[in-house]
Amino acid sequence: MSATMPRRLAVVPAYNEAATVEAVLDQLTPLVDDLTIVDDGSTDATRVTVQAWLTAHQHAHVRLLTFDHNRGMSAAYYLAFTDIARRVAAGELSADDLIFTVDADGQHDLDAFAELQRITVDESLDALLVQRDLSTYPWVKRAGNGVMSAWATLWAGQRLRDVESGYRVFRAGALCDALQYYKGWKYSETVEVAVVLCRLGYRVRNDVLVPVPVFRSRTSYFDAVVDIAAIPLAAMRLWWRRSRRSRREVPQHAGR
Repeated sequence: MSATMPRRLAVVPAYNEAATVEAVLDQLTPLVDDLTIVDDGSTDATRVTVQAWLTAHQHAHVRLLTFDHNRGMSAAYYLAFTDIARRVAAGELSADDLIFTVDADGQHDLDAFAELQRITVDESLDALLVQRDLSTYPWVKRAGNGVMSAWATLWAGQRLRDVESGYRVFRAGALCDALQYYKGWKYSETVEVAVVLCRLGYRVRNDVLVPVPVFRSRTSYFDAVVDIAAIPLAAMRLWWRRSRRSRREVPQHAGR
């Protein structure tokens, strides 16, 4: 990490969260230096609520990105992350700046925000994927999360305890690198980026336990099947692209 404290950026994807998004933004804004909200084609008053909040608060470092139709959480994250990658490439942001991902439904405990930042900085982590305390969740959800995390561990080559967690901290440089190897569909972004970062050799933790104030889950059995398929595909995509790159570089080295 750089000698100075990195800037804190947050990305908040929102789909039909009119009832909760304003409270989340009110609590989150004082904690960060830069905030990106992505309205994923909401059909309720989410976009209107966010636009009214932006007008009322006049924050200079808050931006709203939008889709006209719902494209899924993975697409919302990809839109925000590629915008951040553009800003890093342009020198507007540092590769050591920290990107927090926070859901708009209030299920993430923002009281843990400062501690997550401290751990990430002190341990020079590239990613801190929060391990949610799922003790109050239905047993089916806990079992499914355990199976998914075990499957991801197999392909990541590193122990992952809660690979589906959306409460995360990324170093911007590591996240920009990972974007070359995954895009995500529906909810698969969370599992894909975890596997890709581990396979790239970045420092990743997934064992910092944080309570979940609100139980919310929109994922279906179909979404679980998509994630199960996405995990090995992400690992194999990374291996294939790096192998092709290595083969292209061999003649250049040989001719020197």
